[in-house]
Amino acid sequence: MTDKAKKAIHDKLVSELQSSDYKTVTKSINQLREEGQLEDIVLLFDLLVRNDDEEVKNTILKFLADIKDKKADLIFINAILNDKYKTIQKELTGICWQSSIDFTKHVSVFTDLLIKSDFETAFEAFTVIENFTEKIEPEKRIEEQDKLKDAIPNAPEEMKGMIHECIHILDQF
Repeated sequence: MTDKAKKAIHDKLVSELQSSDYKTVTKSINQLREEGQLEDIVLLFDLLVRNDDEEVKNTILKFLADIKDKKADLIFINAILNDKYKTIQKELTGICWQSSIDFTKHVSVFTDLLIKSDFETAFEAFTVIENFTEKIEPEKRIEEQDKLKDAIPNAPEEMKGMIHECIHILDQF
């Protein structure tokens, strides 16, 4: 297949993501698994923000959790930190622990989420940290523990236990 033909197929898939028919959208999402590019992840984030159809959302979330490209870590981290995607921050954070992508080098992002987010997003961030603790460099572990310890006095009561547990988990390795 020529590059021109591949581009035409890709462009068609991207335009079909804008369809009001959820079947067309889910079909296009599934085709992106084969024909998509790394940059298309952002299109799926945008679609996730503006789409109310549960089937479409579930299809997107399954797709995102299946991504294996190691370079996708920065795309996820940038989206998690972007206010444009605040409404899906919990879902994106959850994908980070479900995925096979290594987010270890971004542990400070998840520590900040644990400290500053609502309970559900903080729980997802806690789970990411828990899953990657053994890979975190000792100096970085100490740094994150210190950040968590400093956050305890100002943390809401419902968060203090999770913060303490995260400190303990980081201390085990």
